[in-house]
Amino acid sequence: MARKRKVTDLTAGELNLTAMIDVAFQLLSFFIITMVPVDVLANLEANRPRPPDKTEITRPPVLTPVRVTILPDGKFSFNDIIISKDNLDRTLCDLGKLNCQYNILLVCTPKSTHEKMVEALDMCSKAGLSNLSIVSTL
Repeated sequence: MARKRKVTDLTAGELNLTAMIDVAFQLLSFFIITMVPVDVLANLEANRPRPPDKTEITRPPVLTPVRVTILPDGKFSFNDIIISKDNLDRTLCDLGKLNCQYNILLVCTPKSTHEKMVEALDMCSKAGLSNLSIVSTL
């Protein structure tokens, strides 16, 4: 006589992830709390230079910023004095020869033309002045 096979309903069991996530967070917090940071800087030997003598200290002169304003009528002013384009070019070249680290504030009014601003930038570039700040006024 043939055996009858018993048909069983096998269902996949559910895996509860809550317990595994809890263990993972506990391990993470354990490693973060017990971690000791490596102190690299404390183990370095550094030979610092001796402080300079009082007589050796020389400070660079303080350079006041130069203000070049482009007026609405297309004229230029140098430190609030109206100046022609040629005189401004000459003055900026003299400043560049004297010290190229001068700070130039290029002030534009709302009615100043873009062409005049580019001309002023070209003059500063020709003079070797590179510390430029363009400022807009109301």
